[in-house]
Amino acid sequence: MPDRSLASRLASKVPGYRALHLALDFVRGREQRNSALLRLRDQAGLFQPFGTTREDRYPGIFSFLQDALGADSDLRLLSFGCSTGEEVRSLARRFPNATIKGLDISPERIAQCRASCVDDRTTFEVADTTAAEGDARYDVVFAMAVFRDPRLGKRKADDRRIRAFAKFELAVADLARTVKPGGYLALRHANFNFTDTAASNGFDRVQQAPNKTAKFDRAGKPLLAQGMEGTVFRKR
Repeated sequence: MPDRSLASRLASKVPGYRALHLALDFVRGREQRNSALLRLRDQAGLFQPFGTTREDRYPGIFSFLQDALGADSDLRLLSFGCSTGEEVRSLARRFPNATIKGLDISPERIAQCRASCVDDRTTFEVADTTAAEGDARYDVVFAMAVFRDPRLGKRKADDRRIRAFAKFELAVADLARTVKPGGYLALRHANFNFTDTAASNGFDRVQQAPNKTAKFDRAGKPLLAQGMEGTVFRKR
């Protein structure tokens, strides 16, 4: 895959580069094709078109929640933006008595999930929001590398980032709605900080990690100090 900054420069200078890049993605492999389809559809709920994932990608967060909730507890877990199912499979191993649901914006990726996760404890649906999920339904909601739009870092203007923050705030507010009191919301690799949203007022930060991707405040201004960011929040 070409360097993103180089690709951005080429796209601005070479006529037809973006169309050519999309066309090439259709023949590079299934994952590149899925990402290209999402970029072409440009759905309202889309943040991250790329389905990058792997098994047990967030062991520190998963282990923290195992200790907090008990690995053998009867739990309801939601993986929002579950990609091709690796996160759901990892959670199923760590929480053997949990009921786990995966949501993803990509029908193609959900088809892969259903083919690889044959287990009566796991279900998958195509969705770009949690609007259809009940209030206070889940013990933990995961949104890992979901709210990360690679296009935001390529523009100097703040207006696109402000719109993206507003979309982020609406999305995480609805995620927060689905968390049970005393339950947890796990967020990692987002362009914005959950603590900048109104929904965070109902949560306590219980785990943090070095900030790797939160780059902008709610006004679209670049964050000057990266520091630490919250990764797990407990609902009051």
